[in-house]
Amino acid sequence: MTSWLVNHWFDMFVPLLAFSAIAVIGLWARWFVHKILKKQKQSWVGKTFVIETMWHPFFQWFLLLGAFVAIEVSIVSPNIKRVVGEGLASLFALSLIWSTISLSERFIRFYLGKNKAVQSLTSVVTNTVRIIIIITGILVILQIWGAPTLPIVIILSACVLIIGLAFRTAFDNVLAGFEIVYGEHIKLGHLIKLGSGETGLVKQISWTRTKIQTSEGNLVIIPNYKLMATTIVNFGAPDVINKANDVQKVLYTSEPTGAVEILSEREREVLSLIGIGATNREIAFKLIISEHTVKSHLRSILIKLNMSNRQQAAVYAERLGLIVEAGGPKTGS
Repeated sequence: MTSWLVNHWFDMFVPLLAFSAIAVIGLWARWFVHKILKKQKQSWVGKTFVIETMWHPFFQWFLLLGAFVAIEVSIVSPNIKRVVGEGLASLFALSLIWSTISLSERFIRFYLGKNKAVQSLTSVVTNTVRIIIIITGILVILQIWGAPTLPIVIILSACVLIIGLAFRTAFDNVLAGFEIVYGEHIKLGHLIKLGSGETGLVKQISWTRTKIQTSEGNLVIIPNYKLMATTIVNFGAPDVINKANDVQKVLYTSEPTGAVEILSEREREVLSLIGIGATNREIAFKLIISEHTVKSHLRSILIKLNMSNRQQAAVYAERLGLIVEAGGPKTGS
């Protein structure tokens, strides 16, 4: 054994020297790149992400390169060189996959995580990017070892096409969610009026739907792609308005175009009771009708007078003097 080492010391020294030289170059290159990035005056947050995420993998890649060069200049057989080389290339691919996933997740969570409205969307985008990178990495590793990748690509393409057709509406919602959040047309707490007539506050924006609470207290859930396809009037954030009367002024920006004469006698009675603030239950008790009938009359009144909500009808009734009672109606038990 000793004689073999003496006779082949140069054959062992050259690979070791190559490995050590590349490792030293890797340390110097990492230090140099870090110094260059630190000297940049622009305070781009991505610079910190790149430094922190790539600090260790960057040096590991040079170690793998040094090992590859060392094997190539060694006296081992070509078959061993091929197997070791493919193994080192696979390790490099795995390290690159892990680093890319870590870096992309940090960017996604930073840029999408700024807005609480897209927390669920952040998770979806992160998982999607992670899957894409992993699949790409697996195909690269298979290619390194000479495995056939064309059938896998065809199968994956077919799966993506099927999934895309099955979840086409979900994709439309995601794209609409991006437009809602980053277009800044609608934000949480904004008071909006839809083309269908509903007026209310935006309570939640998720990656598939938006929830709006109307002035009657009803919760309207709208798919994002339908929300972006309708006409929206955005009155802004009502939290800057302190008085309830001021809020009503925002709600009642449009004047009713219908005349009270087109209402039936029963609808006028309902409208006058709405004007004094009676609830549907109180109106039903007063007029001896069901609450469902009261709601039907209310919808008819709003349609005939081109109104958006109950409060606007109350203001209109008071303005025209339809309120004939000083007090409210008798409340049932």
